[in-house]
Amino acid sequence: MTCNIFYTSKKHKNYAEEIAKKLGSRTFNMIVDNEKPYLEVNDLGLSFFHPKARAKKSFIIDFNSRSMSWRLKRADHERLIKKALGKSEQPQKILDCTAGLLQDSLLFLTLGHEVTAVEQSNILFHLLEDGMKRSKENEIFSRLTLVNANACSFVREAKEFDVIYFDPMFPQAKKTALRSAQLEYLTKILEHESIKNNPKEEFQLLQLMSVNKLIIKRPINANPFGEGINYQVKGKTIRFDIYLD
Repeated sequence: MTCNIFYTSKKHKNYAEEIAKKLGSRTFNMIVDNEKPYLEVNDLGLSFFHPKARAKKSFIIDFNSRSMSWRLKRADHERLIKKALGKSEQPQKILDCTAGLLQDSLLFLTLGHEVTAVEQSNILFHLLEDGMKRSKENEIFSRLTLVNANACSFVREAKEFDVIYFDPMFPQAKKTALRSAQLEYLTKILEHESIKNNPKEEFQLLQLMSVNKLIIKRPINANPFGEGINYQVKGKTIRFDIYLD
């Protein structure tokens, strides 16, 4: 399902119309209906608003925020994900099948790897692109390829990756209040676009790809998606199930 795109001034009109053309949406130079989800282009960038979200502010992706900068600066201290990736003499080519907010992809990039991140949601894809355009992390994003597609349909043609990384959404109750607000908006976006996924079925398709390593991120006590795990990397609340070719 599409949603209207509003822009606050004429200088944003062309950008709004460009996005609208890709999404099959309509543009307006004022908010004509705030009882339905909509996208807005203003001086801050592209944002998404959902009237039923608990957060009162629109959802915007800001890679220049303090929280994101802090996470990137401590990438070397992300012991679990580094251990899951393993040591390598050369940068690895990683396929992140669940781009989301790009948090894990950014860690991979900061560690020196090349990343292709796949995002199925059209709305989230454009929010991510807009955030990347506004980001000061130009060097990092030069090694990122963002793809708007269903991961499983994309991986059928994808080749030459060293690692496949799969992080399906965790239950919202397992997150902090701040993270829950972000997850709620992600959930609202997926609901608006009628995107429903079956992580276990997707995992089975990912297993068919010939890569050196398949990494699955799971809640610590969740059942594995499948048998044949070579090893696990465990933290207090999450774990990584590792499958080797």
